[in-house]
Parts: sequence; structure tokens; C-alpha cells
Amino acid sequence: MALQKKHTESDSKIIIPESDDRLNQRQVAELFGRTEQTIIAWKKQGKIPYFQLGRFPIFSKSQLTNLALKNPHLIND
Repeated sequence: MALQKKHTESDSKIIIPESDDRLNQRQVAELFGRTEQTIIAWKKQGKIPYFQLGRFPIFSKSQLTNLALKNPHLIND
């Protein structure tokens, strides 16, 4: 399966997350305290970085953690 990076950070380096750093959409929703529908909307709006693995998006936990530290309003308490 081809791995494509979508909605990347401003640098042009493509770094595919290691398998222990990968999250699926449900796990991202849990991490942010949001619904999966919100994560899908954020993905479409380019608010969060993700990688496309076949038809399934994967997310880097470390990238999302850094994003949340810089944008605490994304986290739902």
C-alpha cells in the first residue's frame, strides 16, 4: 500500500511515524476528548496532520501532542 502524507507541517520533510507512534482516528478522538466526526472535520480542514495508508488515515501521536501543546484550545477537558 502506498503511504502518502496529507496536511503536513510547513517543512517539506516527510517523516512516516514509527508503528509505536501511530494512532487511528478513534484513538485521536480519545486523545483530544472529541468525537470521531470532529477529527474527520479537522482532518478535512487541515487542522491536524495525518498520513493516508490505503484508505485509512493514520496519525502521529508525537505530532499531535506537539500540536496540542501549542494549541490547548483543541483539547476538550
